[in-house]
Amino acid sequence: MGFSKSRVKIICGITLFLLFFKEGLALAAPEPSDKDIPNVIIITLSGVRNSESIADTTHQYMPNLWNNMRGEGTVYANLVCLDQEFHMPALDAINTGRNWHIYCKIDTPSIFQYVRKKYSLPLNKLWSVKQYWHTRTYYSCAGYMNDTYPSEVPQTLVTTPELEALFTKQERLFVKSFKKLWDDFQSFRAYMWDSLDEVYYRFFKKIVREFQPKMIQLAMGGVETGHYDTFARYALSLKRSDEMIFEIWQMIQNDPFYKNNTYLIVCPDGARNLYYMHHTENPHNNPGRVWMYIYGPDIKKGMTINRPVYHRDIFATLAYIMDVKTHPNEGKALKDCFSHFNIR
Repeated sequence: MGFSKSRVKIICGITLFLLFFKEGLALAAPEPSDKDIPNVIIITLSGVRNSESIADTTHQYMPNLWNNMRGEGTVYANLVCLDQEFHMPALDAINTGRNWHIYCKIDTPSIFQYVRKKYSLPLNKLWSVKQYWHTRTYYSCAGYMNDTYPSEVPQTLVTTPELEALFTKQERLFVKSFKKLWDDFQSFRAYMWDSLDEVYYRFFKKIVREFQPKMIQLAMGGVETGHYDTFARYALSLKRSDEMIFEIWQMIQNDPFYKNNTYLIVCPDGARNLYYMHHTENPHNNPGRVWMYIYGPDIKKGMTINRPVYHRDIFATLAYIMDVKTHPNEGKALKDCFSHFNIR
């Protein structure tokens, strides 16, 4: 049975309309938003004894982390510090999934670089705010050169023009004076650690408010004053660190950009020995043991896991959260903290 010319015209017209309508819908469809990508905040503390933190039955030094946040996520109570792991090597293990010597050249990308490359994020969406040298969140390696590194605020206070534009006059004067001090002496006074923590936390808050980073690392160094000062100073630094962490936790709950889409990881970067002033002695043969808290939209609440885990496992866990494929690494994703993972 043939079609009349009028019927053919009608069918062709409807077909063209549907084709244009479908293409119009495709053109009008919104591009994927970065809100569809999880947010990650990584906080490390510079050497904390269990006796003043997770093992303290009074929780007088870090009350918020235990009393207000403990039931909101999962605690790994046996984070093992291997070999020479403290500060810089621990941060490098977190960022790359491997244990490195403190002064060696790292030839693999960091988790920051993988995330930025996969999602084509601008530089100001990835930040590292820390007080440690010999550690980075970007590494010059094939396919991941300087055009894929996250913005950093390292110990020498080398900041970005975007961040400096947010500084007050007082903050600009401080940064200028500190840089001069560093250039003149190539060092700083160790008892300034907790004071510098206040400056870096101030930068952290500016970055979060202005740029809403998808990943940001804050390496707190305040409790390093324990190396050089009294136990009271060490204890006060712990309390202040605890306050900062709780403020960040509250920000996550109240900021629409971060609420229900943010993973927060908190852990010491190393242990201290029985005398609070020093690191764990000979961790190669006698590993130090600390802890890690993890919070997030699908993280089990109020759970404690006692099996041994490692700083390098944080890298693998971040790769799992951010859904990125990485180089073969020594870490294993900590999947037992996720609610969709049923093994207890």
